Amino acid sequence: MSVFDDEVAADLPGILSDAGDPADYVGDAFTAEGIMVVIDRDWTVYDQDQLPMSVNTISVMLADVPTSSREDTITIGEKTWKVWRILEDDGHVRRLEVG
Repeated sequence: MSVFDDEVAADLPGILSDAGDPADYVGDAFTAEGIMVVIDRDWTVYDQDQLPMSVNTISVMLADVPTSSREDTITIGEKTWKVWRILEDDGHVRRLEVG
């Protein structure tokens, strides 16, 4: 990784604190309460025919959520989201498609 990437990774808690929402994550093996997550309601993915579609995503820090699986739940305020699949994982932040 570059020095820039190292600096960004070191400040991820601050970035998520400023841009995120508090949430509770419930997985098969653990529960993480009061973590900061970032929700994106218009992330573009491509289906098997390479047609674009918009999906809801939630990004979590791996330091807070070491593993993610389909059917895990993330509660933000009154809304509970189910994890459908992992879209990205850069070793610091994992982007999850949710519904």
